[in-house]
Amino acid sequence: MINSDLMRSYNQYKNQQKIGHLQINFLHKLMLSILFFTLIPLSILKLFRFKIKKSNTLFILPFRDSEPFISILDELRTIKESVIITYPNALLIFPDILIKDFYKTFKAQPLWTIKNLDFFGALSLKVSQYYGYKIKYGMSRILLFQEYSFYSSYLTRVFEYEEGSVYNLMHGFPGKEASFFRFTKCFVWGKYFEDLYIVNKAEADQFIVAGSIYHEKLLQQKLEHSKYDILYVMQGKKYSNDEYVNNIFKVLKKIQMKSKLKIAIKPHPRYSNDTHIPKYFDTVQVSPVQAISESKLIISHFSTMLLDAQIMGKHVLAFLPKNKIDLVSYMKDKNIFHNQDKLYMYLLNFEFDRKPCTYNSKYTIDFSKNTIKIIASIIERSK
Repeated sequence: MINSDLMRSYNQYKNQQKIGHLQINFLHKLMLSILFFTLIPLSILKLFRFKIKKSNTLFILPFRDSEPFISILDELRTIKESVIITYPNALLIFPDILIKDFYKTFKAQPLWTIKNLDFFGALSLKVSQYYGYKIKYGMSRILLFQEYSFYSSYLTRVFEYEEGSVYNLMHGFPGKEASFFRFTKCFVWGKYFEDLYIVNKAEADQFIVAGSIYHEKLLQQKLEHSKYDILYVMQGKKYSNDEYVNNIFKVLKKIQMKSKLKIAIKPHPRYSNDTHIPKYFDTVQVSPVQAISESKLIISHFSTMLLDAQIMGKHVLAFLPKNKIDLVSYMKDKNIFHNQDKLYMYLLNFEFDRKPCTYNSKYTIDFSKNTIKIIASIIERSK
């Protein structure tokens, strides 16, 4: 019988390929299959060089140090015995539990195992990286951010096998790639998201509603004088659609030519560097909060900045394919567009000085929760 966490990771691996989040061709599969058998002997040899230690310290791995993570980390730093590490370096060390689970799986279902050697290769690469962190820093408890990759469930098994814990803190809005996963505990913004994850077949017993540290801070922001009428927040080719990006550029160019509106583009800090931005638009490189604060209306595909802007009391519009509408389900239907002509007409007749609708957090963020206290109490209990 295949271990349940291994199957969760496998199902998520397949699902992420099905929806296009993971693109793995025949050559990738071959390389990953070879990698699996290469890592085993190398990692076993490395393991003899290190003494495995255990620490009760909570290691926080945000993997970046820009906003909004800086705001979140400032709060998480107050949790007792916690240390924040960004972009850690470590050797790839293969956990022995994966060798045991591979052997049991092969013994029970040899044909299935051989057919899916690429999965074991992909899984071993990521899990060995985290296990390298575990050995190097003595990690027994780690807190990750928005980590819904296919290896999450099995990573949790690896840590729990050695009496450790893996926690996940929600940041961005979940897509269909966030499925099947399991953590020791997963902290989410509200019951709405818990239900959404469970529908996507995530383990139901892991969720703790803890609100949102970042959005609690947004409610306290003082809005600045608007420099721009329209801000287009990019997501780049990896997470959006080339056609929709180009269509927004076309709409904004027509609006700019037809009116005296001030229009700006905010590139995504990681994913939109390969997308050409027309020179006739201003490009802003300030923090997300400042960019929103200095704009009257924010347009994006499904960036979390739409939610940020809505909470800050700004006008928001989404322009995206119909099959991604679930990513902006917190917005009103009249603010969601799929057709560029309708978007153009809406913007052309939009009254920028009218008051935005009040944000309703009923279906998204539970602001009644004391996020840090909830997280800290759950983590303290895991000692």
